[in-house]
Amino acid sequence: MAGGPNSWTATLHAGQIRLPNNEVIHAQVTSFASSDGRNGFFVMSTPSVWRAGHVDGGAIGLEAMMVAVLLHEGSHVAQIPTYGNRMESLSKRHHLPESFNDDSIQERFAGNAEFARSVDRETSLLLTAAGSATSAEALKLARQARALMLERQQRWFAGPDAYFAEAEDIWLTMEGSAQWAGYRWLIDPHGGQVNTSVATAAFGGRGKWWSQKEGFALFLLLDRLTEGKWKRHAFGDGALTGLEMLDQAIGVSAARPDSESTK
Repeated sequence: MAGGPNSWTATLHAGQIRLPNNEVIHAQVTSFASSDGRNGFFVMSTPSVWRAGHVDGGAIGLEAMMVAVLLHEGSHVAQIPTYGNRMESLSKRHHLPESFNDDSIQERFAGNAEFARSVDRETSLLLTAAGSATSAEALKLARQARALMLERQQRWFAGPDAYFAEAEDIWLTMEGSAQWAGYRWLIDPHGGQVNTSVATAAFGGRGKWWSQKEGFALFLLLDRLTEGKWKRHAFGDGALTGLEMLDQAIGVSAARPDSESTK
């Protein structure tokens, strides 16, 4: 309850956990957000479980990393009524399997070297733009990144795969803003007190998943271009996605390949 006392309950288990949506999972290293159809929730195992699973947190340490992960998943809970519902609608329109998630596009195209190179280049340009010395340089690099992304989407997200363009935008929005939230706590002098470059390498842009790395780069850039105004959408009304906000900020008009699906 907002502003009220915290309420904690504990229940012994025998290796399996029943979630609020009645799904049963094994007690293991995990963190994810979900919904029971009415309320969002997130699941995260305790530090002792992560240690037993040989997760050490790298340069930022286990406890700091877990706080950042907790903030990431908590962000998703706030986004379930907005972007989560939008993804659910897209999934129903295109009869996607329940297994379709933020990594599905990468799993589909990871073997495509041209596709993967474009994603890497886009991500690099977004990160460089976010840290550029001048606003003019930031805009120039941001437009280059967006042009590459549009070219990739128009080439590969065509025909029956056109819906991937909308899906990618939603996943970049959710994963990128959630990564930003964890990263911001890590570098906050009243939070994790982690060096910016260390936090970027060890959390913000860590791992192998495109949606998290490119999404994080996107929101670092949006934070610069919009002076933080993106938060009212990403963590609030969900009226605009990350790429829609970027297009507004850099003056680009982008027609989605799957534009018919959004009508």
